Amino acid sequence: MFDNIKLSFQSIYAHKMRSILTMLGVIIGIASIIAIVSMIEGQKESLKSEMIGTGNNSITVMFQSDMNPGMMGEYIGDVQEEPPPNALPPITKERLQEAASLDLVKNVAVFYQSYAQVFHLNHFSDTDIYAVDDRYLASFPIRMIEGRKVTPTEYNRGHQVTMINETTKNNLFPDGEAVNKIIEVNAVPFRVVGVYQEEKNKEKNMFAMDYEQGKMLIPTAAWPHLGSFNDMPQIIVQTEHSDDLEAAGQAVASVLNEDIPADSTWHYSIPNLNEIMADLDEFNRAFSLLLGGIASISLLVGGIGVMNIMLVSVTERTREIGIKKALGAKRWVILAQFLTESAVLTSLGGIIGILTGLGGAKAIAHFAHLPFAIPVPAIVGSVLFSMAVGIIFGLIPSLKAAKMKPIDALRYE
Repeated sequence: MFDNIKLSFQSIYAHKMRSILTMLGVIIGIASIIAIVSMIEGQKESLKSEMIGTGNNSITVMFQSDMNPGMMGEYIGDVQEEPPPNALPPITKERLQEAASLDLVKNVAVFYQSYAQVFHLNHFSDTDIYAVDDRYLASFPIRMIEGRKVTPTEYNRGHQVTMINETTKNNLFPDGEAVNKIIEVNAVPFRVVGVYQEEKNKEKNMFAMDYEQGKMLIPTAAWPHLGSFNDMPQIIVQTEHSDDLEAAGQAVASVLNEDIPADSTWHYSIPNLNEIMADLDEFNRAFSLLLGGIASISLLVGGIGVMNIMLVSVTERTREIGIKKALGAKRWVILAQFLTESAVLTSLGGIIGILTGLGGAKAIAHFAHLPFAIPVPAIVGSVLFSMAVGIIFGLIPSLKAAKMKPIDALRYE
């Protein structure tokens, strides 16, 4: 076997240009598959992060119905689920501190969210309104562009102050400064103390719209000023590692549910991660099969090229085959020699294709700010598949060589 591999490399080196051109189809096919799978795996992790939580190793715990999570007041068959309670028990600082001290939990923060049009004079902005505290900003840090952050005193006393993002600032104040100006939300005035930019991962999802929604952050204690007294809170649970999200989220939900009556059908819970992952896997599987099938055409063309070159090689080495057979070489020895050469040729092309695909995917991810992942199973599969291509398409030339009669091969000119 080692002698056959050595002879294979000698033959490839002796015909460098021919070997490179022969491997080109395999290289392009493998590189395409690796690049596609790499980008898809990166997108899978990005989508999982966005669908499960809000990114940054976090998951959202929500107050929802056990009968139909996340779908308030909808019918299930002929029976309507129990409506949410009229008075939701508040999440106390002590209970929040208890949840934050749990194992696996890095940070816990409560926030409220709504959507409204925000006005300043004759300008308006469609804006997401977040009622947050400094715990929220510990998980999702911001960088101030103008002005300052909300102070601890303003958080605790519920001052009507706000920090707005660049989109809101550009919509409301296209001609000047925003700091210390008054904006209105549902006819309630808020003073702008700063303009911020989110310090989030620069990577984006290839399926996401290139559009930034207007946002404004107000103190949690100021939320009732907007007429909201029994809104459903959302709890952000942050962990050090994404693998701990489900366990940490369930642990925090259990702590918060201690204040909920036992007979209630409404509890704090996390999304069904198994269903989310199943949907993501199904989508990625279909996408991979589609693009992988297209890339496999290059492998088919490369395999045909390998067969053609091996047929040429058999013809060129007819006398060599005749001499070996005359010296007593068995048919399987000749067969193994040419199959090994074919497999080495395509395996070498596969390795080059893997490196090319990874490099191409990394470059695309860098310049397009898309997530990147190294698909280990696809790399192993590509090496084995390229070897299989060499064996399958090299079988006919190898059988032709093995079946030659020594006398005919020796008389070949």
